[in-house]
Amino acid sequence: MGKDSVDKTQQEIIEEMAKALGNTGDKLESVLNRLKKIERELESINDINEYNAMIDSFNTLRKQAISRREMLMIHREALGAFKHTYVERYYPIPNKKDKR
Repeated sequence: MGKDSVDKTQQEIIEEMAKALGNTGDKLESVLNRLKKIERELESINDINEYNAMIDSFNTLRKQAISRREMLMIHREALGAFKHTYVERYYPIPNKKDKR
């Protein structure tokens, strides 16, 4: 295996890692957008049972957002980025919500 083959393989690995990082970020953004949607919907719900069911959905989705943000940080670390203050600022996760 020549130097060119090794360089090409290394480049392909870096490209795949970058794709994985982007994919993880996209998934996190999707979950955060769904959380925002639920927050908007909560404002117009008067039925307590429906409201509480949506709170359960919100809090479950929130846990998923936390997990996805952690995965994003892990992917960043694999690429050598160890400061995550930007990630936490760019992808804020809302606080857990309480039922009525």
